[in-house]
Amino acid sequence: MQNSREIKECLDKLLEKNDTVFIVPHNRPDMDALGASIGMSLICDKKGIKNYIVIDDDVEKLESVTRKVVGDISRDFEIIKASDIEDLITDKSLMIAVDVNKDYLVSVKPYLDRFNDKFVLDHHKTDEHTIKTDHLFVDDKLSSACEEVSRLVFLYGVKLTGDEANYLLAGIVLDTNKLNKPNVNTETLSVITKLASKGANLYFANNMFIEDFEHDRAIQRLVDNTGFINYGFAIASDTSNSGKIYEIEDIAKAADYLLKYQVNATFAMAYIAEDTVSISARSKGIIDVSKIMKAFGGGGNEHSAAARIKDVKVEEIKDKLCSILVPAAYINEFNFVKEDGPKLKLVP
Repeated sequence: MQNSREIKECLDKLLEKNDTVFIVPHNRPDMDALGASIGMSLICDKKGIKNYIVIDDDVEKLESVTRKVVGDISRDFEIIKASDIEDLITDKSLMIAVDVNKDYLVSVKPYLDRFNDKFVLDHHKTDEHTIKTDHLFVDDKLSSACEEVSRLVFLYGVKLTGDEANYLLAGIVLDTNKLNKPNVNTETLSVITKLASKGANLYFANNMFIEDFEHDRAIQRLVDNTGFINYGFAIASDTSNSGKIYEIEDIAKAADYLLKYQVNATFAMAYIAEDTVSISARSKGIIDVSKIMKAFGGGGNEHSAAARIKDVKVEEIKDKLCSILVPAAYINEFNFVKEDGPKLKLVP
């Protein structure tokens, strides 16, 4: 695990040499990305440094919980579009990316070369698309970006309101599937306890993710169309002729939902546009799903990964996934069974 004090030492130096900070979550931010952005903004405020949170998406099209929080914080936090950077950036501007390390997943990609300093804090595996910087802090064993940002918030002595503590807690709750993933450890629980002492409430954070009827039906449509194959894999998928376009978050939640069954890993796939299929993959800990998603041009970490594929039918993608998962030979070829993982047996 990364040393939070070393991360703070690096961040301190960058904040001292720059006078403006642009905090960048991934596109279509979820509560882990948004909560981490809020925490970083509070740290900048504590240091007296002007800062902006960059959200380039149409807020009205964000997931309901994120949309509500963006509306709630807009009075106290400066939220800008990526294009606004053009008039605000200087040679003393710092970019802080949270919950993301890939250049194609951030709205500020056209401006990356304009920043002399870039700081990246994430928990997804790196690859050739990782933002180029000397200040890269990526730990794929972390439960969430909010876990590490919370530790930094504590080290900086930031005074959190109850709502701010809940936003950080909500990020942890989301990325751990309500604390039900193997990436929850004693350090994670320690952060949660400290957030609770600052006013966070686990019941409140969980309730932030209560589904509305429409999204719940979308999730259940995918779950109802699930097949279970060798080695305890569950695959939920839509069909090309259904005509349904899904939210990325609903596909991810279908993969999360399937973890309740006796499986090692789960996959959910559906159309997010007429020509684009999104896959979400989840693991209980023995399978590294990021290696499987890499075969589709995606990535993530061992517990949670995803990919997006254009101009290929969902049935073809499902067939390719099955061809990877079914034969025992592919398990060795792709090496996605974790040798250093929990001492668990594969579900037959």
